[in-house]
Amino acid sequence: ARRRDSVEEFLSGSYGGLAASPMLPAELGASLGGGASGGGSLSFGSLPVGSPHFGHLEEVPRRHLMQPGHRGQALRRKVLRGAKVIFVTAGYSGKRFIFERAKELGVVSIVVDSPDSWATSLEEEGVVSKFVPVDMAMDADRILGEVFGAVQVLEDEIGSVDGVVSFCELAVPLVSRLADMLGLPGNPYRAVMEARDKHRTRAVMQAAGLPTPGFAKVEGLEALRPAMGKVGFPAVIKPVNGVASIGVLKVEDEDGLGKAFRTVKEQLDAAVIKSGALELQSAAAEAGDGSGGQGGDSKASWMDCSLMLEEYLDGEEVDCDVVMADSECVYCAVTDNWPTFEPHFLETGSNCPSDLPKEKQRELMKLCVAAVKALGLTTGVFHVEAKYTSKGPRIIEINCRMGGGPVWQTNKLVWGVDLIEEHLMCSVGIPSRPPKTNFPLRYIAEYSINAPISGEITSVDFMEPYMEDVDVIYANVLVEKGQRVMGACDGLPTWIAELMVQKPTLQGAISYAKAIEDKFLRDAPIQTS
Repeated sequence: ARRRDSVEEFLSGSYGGLAASPMLPAELGASLGGGASGGGSLSFGSLPVGSPHFGHLEEVPRRHLMQPGHRGQALRRKVLRGAKVIFVTAGYSGKRFIFERAKELGVVSIVVDSPDSWATSLEEEGVVSKFVPVDMAMDADRILGEVFGAVQVLEDEIGSVDGVVSFCELAVPLVSRLADMLGLPGNPYRAVMEARDKHRTRAVMQAAGLPTPGFAKVEGLEALRPAMGKVGFPAVIKPVNGVASIGVLKVEDEDGLGKAFRTVKEQLDAAVIKSGALELQSAAAEAGDGSGGQGGDSKASWMDCSLMLEEYLDGEEVDCDVVMADSECVYCAVTDNWPTFEPHFLETGSNCPSDLPKEKQRELMKLCVAAVKALGLTTGVFHVEAKYTSKGPRIIEINCRMGGGPVWQTNKLVWGVDLIEEHLMCSVGIPSRPPKTNFPLRYIAEYSINAPISGEITSVDFMEPYMEDVDVIYANVLVEKGQRVMGACDGLPTWIAELMVQKPTLQGAISYAKAIEDKFLRDAPIQTS
């Protein structure tokens, strides 16, 4: 693709009304950390100028790069070494493992984020090659111009960058626009925006003839009656651009719909953007991890605050992790999600491989891939949430990035597929061909322990007995002593801890994870007031 010479040329192109993205203007920029502009005085003298292997990408016959199996993967991995990749926003500090993995792969990582981001330390520690501070407390077009300008300064010293990525949901539209400007691989901006907008996702799928639950946009209280007439009950009310289950509620009947509408609006008003993600204000204030950002008072300035009502989906929920290359699916795997905390739909746990019948898994994967293609998404890693309902498979949402939480480890441990590696390859134009195993390498279960009651945390050593257990892959405490937590009866529950376990059988792994949870619930170190 031809590189654009300026932001103005990009914005005057054939994007119509989509050119001015609502996803990354002033408040999102502030959330990623406002500060001094990153342009004009940047220095990149410490960065390597050449790409030891990536510079030879065009010399390697594509048929060799497309070889399946570990031999082909070894070649692709060798070519990836030395590729210079821009990471737009680092996300919260829990995403550190992504940059550590990129370093192991030999990628020259350049993080573009606000000056007060926690990721500044990654450069000091040698995990990334360069941290580029950019003032993101502006509207979307000015943010794009600042980042583009910073990349131009960078390229004057080290040559052309090879790819641009983000592992943060709210930065994906900016990545799409920047990749287009730089002439680098990426997904079409319109496709990304239609995936971000859950109402538009439904409309695109419906137009493509794919099974879609009933849905209707809800702009205000006056729209509730027509919407419920179209959708029926039970239903789910949620933001069209929401993330992290914030503002998502199950509604059983007409009497509860108006109350749910007001509750969701209140939750959105109380939410802020922090580290490229939406959080409830109290949680963001308690985190205090140097992730940067305070969010904004008006959510409408950085995300579409419209709500939608859609048909409640019964049945088993799954994640389908999809890798696309050259508009074709090259990998798809199903992970079972355990029943969510309703009415908020907060995640609880998962297991992999899936325990669903093979035919149901095939139907789910077929629909997920068809939905990704219908949106026009062509390259990279996608995290698709779905359910196998009493009416068959249905999509919940499509995320244009690798899933968070345990998703990377799950696919790596069970199927031998490294989604970070595959996404980086796609971002620089190396054809992805993940070497998925024919049979599971491990049987794993993971659980996110939610606060059973509201109160104050009295101890944080409840996970210590499992730290040395060879069957416990990780056991992380997510709260601090003295922290106030919320139980499910009082609102959106606080995540207390997370763990992942393995056993020789799938049922053994599931039972072990649930046994740990049961012990916690019996002895929960929470003092009520």
